[in-house]
Amino acid sequence: MRLLNSISPFTGEVQFEPVAESSVADVDTAVARSLTAGKAWSRLEFKERARALRAIADAVDDDSASLAELAHQETALGIDRLVGEIARTTFQLRLFAEELESGRLLATDIDEALAGLPPVGHPRLVRRYVALGPVAVFGAGNFPFAFGQLGGDTVSALAAGCTVVVKDHPGHPQLAMTLSALARTALTSAGFDADVLQNVRGMGAGTALVAHPSVQAGAFTGSQKAGRALFDIATSRPNPIPFYGELGSMNPVFITQAALASRGEELSTELATSLTMGRGQLCTKPSVIFVPDDQAFIDGLVQALSGVSPGQLLSPTSLERYVQGVAGVASVSGVTEVIPTAAKPDLSVAPGLLTTTLENFVERSQELLEECFGPVGLVVLCGSDADFDAGMSLLEGALVATIHAVPETDSDLARHLVEELSNIAGRVVVNGWPTGLAVTPWQHHGGPYPASTSVLHTSVGSQAMMRFVRPVVIQNVSDEQWPGLL
Repeated sequence: MRLLNSISPFTGEVQFEPVAESSVADVDTAVARSLTAGKAWSRLEFKERARALRAIADAVDDDSASLAELAHQETALGIDRLVGEIARTTFQLRLFAEELESGRLLATDIDEALAGLPPVGHPRLVRRYVALGPVAVFGAGNFPFAFGQLGGDTVSALAAGCTVVVKDHPGHPQLAMTLSALARTALTSAGFDADVLQNVRGMGAGTALVAHPSVQAGAFTGSQKAGRALFDIATSRPNPIPFYGELGSMNPVFITQAALASRGEELSTELATSLTMGRGQLCTKPSVIFVPDDQAFIDGLVQALSGVSPGQLLSPTSLERYVQGVAGVASVSGVTEVIPTAAKPDLSVAPGLLTTTLENFVERSQELLEECFGPVGLVVLCGSDADFDAGMSLLEGALVATIHAVPETDSDLARHLVEELSNIAGRVVVNGWPTGLAVTPWQHHGGPYPASTSVLHTSVGSQAMMRFVRPVVIQNVSDEQWPGLL
């Protein structure tokens, strides 16, 4: 039996009692229970599924303080930040409950019969949605609540009528177990089958879960390497399944000359804040910044970043990968390490800053577009706004792209940038910053590969629920002739 340890991000030492990783037999048992529970769960009235989601939200809110403390011990994300994230998580649970009660997204559509032959004439057609079945969810390490055990993937799948088996994140195993137990107790207390939500642990359990023939979809938030490996398993099965992977990205920022001239000092301060939010461990972090060469802007950015206190990353492993990643990019010819990155004895790290010229970026973009998950950014110094196209043409799919421009002078340029960036990003922000993702009915969090594995769908907002249902048309049936059949 393999054990999974919780490692302190503050000391690098083992904390809490180890937990046993799940075996393949454990995965089989969890999926079998999920299938059994799903028969009733998928047929529940929407208002009842909504009541279940609210019961979980209430239970999480009631334990908010202790949950935030436990999460901080395993992630070093800070109590205040984590309390806010818990509020976001319970907001999501209640948002999907409201969506179920409104019936808007899962509404049944009817084409009444029309006399005549096709294509004009047709029988009565009733289009409705059915749940896919058990969903495997892999939560994020950097958002242990909002994108974790009870995060957007889990709640949207439950709202859709699917049961969920979560693969616990190895970075916060104690929190994962605590959240699972809390949610299952809340479900039982509210009169629901707790087996609609289960969890397994360990890398082997994760791959076995995606490969299991009864699992009908997967959802993942994490690294490109791990997400792509699971995507390949999901799509190479004898019966391939959809795998909704959100894999992070190098999110570009374009700042025009006019924007620099009008508010350069303000932009440097705002960029530093966005770049270091969550210690740079956000998939929406501004990563590569294209800006006309302006020493005053760089000086302001250096000053703002130097004022940000060091802090621990999610884990010692995260810190090691970050330092190695930054060192790799900094070693590329033509890159200047304006603010060096180094781990401190207490495992903390301060923000870093790299710069290069547009010419060097064009020549070495493959080496430079390496995501470093932490508080560092790469500034690409351009000759003018006219250089933006050369850099933009080399970018991969991104979750979000940002433009800072002046409406009075940059309208044509901004229109061009929005059109071009819409081809590579799932969200384009104008005169704002990409961090701080609102949870709304029409939010979109996704993008062309490698940002995500399913460019048509979002993992944030109400539409996330539609990933886990499929349409079915029932022909020649009416409630009058067949009472209760539909």
